[in-house]
Amino acid sequence: MIKNERGYTLVELLVSLAITSIIFTVIGGAIFQLSTVSGAGNDRLSANHELQNAAYWFNLDGQAAQSATGGDSLVLTDPGVGAITYSLEDGSLVRTAADSSITLAQDISSAGFTVQGRLVSMRVTASPAGRANVNVEQTYKVYLRSVQ
Repeated sequence: MIKNERGYTLVELLVSLAITSIIFTVIGGAIFQLSTVSGAGNDRLSANHELQNAAYWFNLDGQAAQSATGGDSLVLTDPGVGAITYSLEDGSLVRTAADSSITLAQDISSAGFTVQGRLVSMRVTASPAGRANVNVEQTYKVYLRSVQ
């Protein structure tokens, strides 16, 4: 050994390990937070998109219809098309008209329809799969076409 040569003491080693572990904990927490917040934001955006698509069709059909009945499903009567039905089937909001069905929105946990005079309301809750804490609920209203 060379004279006056020193190594690291145990205290210096423990202090450096403590500082390194604090830095890695902060970096790991930040990465975890970014991935969690990003995923929840994407799920909320996806749920809003599903509801916007359902709202588009609901407004389009509702403004053309002359009568409606609500409850667990919605039946709109359009003189040009006939009966248009909105219903919740296996987590999807489905629109059925003239023997054809299209899925308007997926990952729908609840849907309710009310009719009060000419005002028709649709209340829909979207809950993306895999995210129990992300629920987006919207209520849409449309006035039926007046019968002349």
